[in-house]
Amino acid sequence: MTWDPSQYLKFADHRLRPAVDLLNRIDLDSPSVVYDLGAGTGNVTELLANRWPKSRIMGVDTSEEMLRAAAERASNIEWQVSDIGSWSPREPAELIFTNAALHWIPDHQELLSRLLSSVTPTGVFAIQMPRNFGARSHISISEAALSGPWRSKLEPLLRPAPVEPPPFYIDILSPICSSLDVWETEYQQVLKGENPVKEWTKG
Repeated sequence: MTWDPSQYLKFADHRLRPAVDLLNRIDLDSPSVVYDLGAGTGNVTELLANRWPKSRIMGVDTSEEMLRAAAERASNIEWQVSDIGSWSPREPAELIFTNAALHWIPDHQELLSRLLSSVTPTGVFAIQMPRNFGARSHISISEAALSGPWRSKLEPLLRPAPVEPPPFYIDILSPICSSLDVWETEYQQVLKGENPVKEWTKG
């Protein structure tokens, strides 16, 4: 998949809302190193750098195009092109932050367990994933793919819902976390422009 930074940034402020909410729940004074997995265009990574100006901030993403755009925004952040599905820090991290990225990667039980093992005992692993396959936008895509002569070609390309309900994550993370905070928020986004929902999902 190729990412288009300009398309993603069309609704940048709207996309930031879940990340800001997650960031505000983190109680850390001054972590030495902060990793942002799925950093993309660097919007959220900049927020992390502003929150912890004395920390070393690392933005990690699989997309060279997105990180190229990110590097133009902030020179005080280190950027690393890496497959976040297999990524791990060189040493245990005090904060691993990831916003709207891990839903692209399968097998969350193995993935989250592995990433959590890379966090220090007093550190934080902060995750936000959209659980939106039940939204009308995504249902309409599936219905369109399955309702025409193109079905045989498009049906194999449809993804199953990648994010489980919250109780799934409570069950798999409770045994390996000293403290766990899980919540679900449904955001009502008012989008403007021509075909705004299409433009949002394209991003």
